[in-house]
Amino acid sequence: MNVLLKLFFKDGTILETDKIIGFRCVKERYTPYSSLTVTAETECVQSDVVKVDFSVGGKDLHSGITDSVSVVRSCGRSLLKITSRGFSSMLAQNEIEPGTLTLVSLDSLMSNNLIVPNVTWQSNSETVRYIYVKEHDSQWTAITCLGLTLYEDYPYIGKLNEVRLSPADNPLVITTDRIFEEGIIGNYSRMVSDYHMKDVNGSYTYHYSDGFSEERGIIRHKYVPYDRQYVALDHLGLQYKLNFTERGCKARFASYLGYNGEELRDRFVFPDGANCEISAVEICGNAQKGIFTKVVCYFDRYCNI
Repeated sequence: MNVLLKLFFKDGTILETDKIIGFRCVKERYTPYSSLTVTAETECVQSDVVKVDFSVGGKDLHSGITDSVSVVRSCGRSLLKITSRGFSSMLAQNEIEPGTLTLVSLDSLMSNNLIVPNVTWQSNSETVRYIYVKEHDSQWTAITCLGLTLYEDYPYIGKLNEVRLSPADNPLVITTDRIFEEGIIGNYSRMVSDYHMKDVNGSYTYHYSDGFSEERGIIRHKYVPYDRQYVALDHLGLQYKLNFTERGCKARFASYLGYNGEELRDRFVFPDGANCEISAVEICGNAQKGIFTKVVCYFDRYCNI
């Protein structure tokens, strides 16, 4: 396997190894970070890892913080197992100051509030009149509000911790004859049929339903308090709440040998000619079977509409 793990330690030392026994890296449209699990044979003797970089075939696949690390010595071998989430995960863990942000763009929102290291963003100076930030809202929540207001679309993390509101201009188009598995998925367990929200007078005058779950025999009504953030989003507020419960409800997938540099919102061409936007990508590998990739294409309110 042409893979490389690079660990940065608190004391400034760096360890590099290509003796990878197995790995799994996942990127998903509605998750604001990549996740990585790696097992490697190495002589690592400390656990204070402050940065994890991982590449496949010379392409940087992941860069992030350490969730867990263990080193076990047995039968003359030293095995390291490490789990990591991309640095962008901290966007969902850092609160920003509550209040109304006026004439806000992605450029201003990121540059004025970014305290997370190693995170970049798609250059975008297009502004909205305002967004409302509630107490304990994360920076990712504010980014989501901005993306919905500007484009009625959900933001995502592009390559290597890059915040994006829209897909790249020239997405990669993947075709392969090395598919060993493909199929379809349906997941309706999260869906809500109706959202109701109070107005300033305490009456539930706000209501949104799209009929999607009801057509499938799923009736779930939710009542929420008056929320200035959703009012600021106008009709998109409750619509977003309901759309989010439908995320990934229908999907198509394919697994194949190799890795071609796939990223979220690239395109995949299925054997029947369907050209679909990629909503999740999982890259795995081990010393016995080599590297293989699974792409999943959602069909929901924000993907492959």
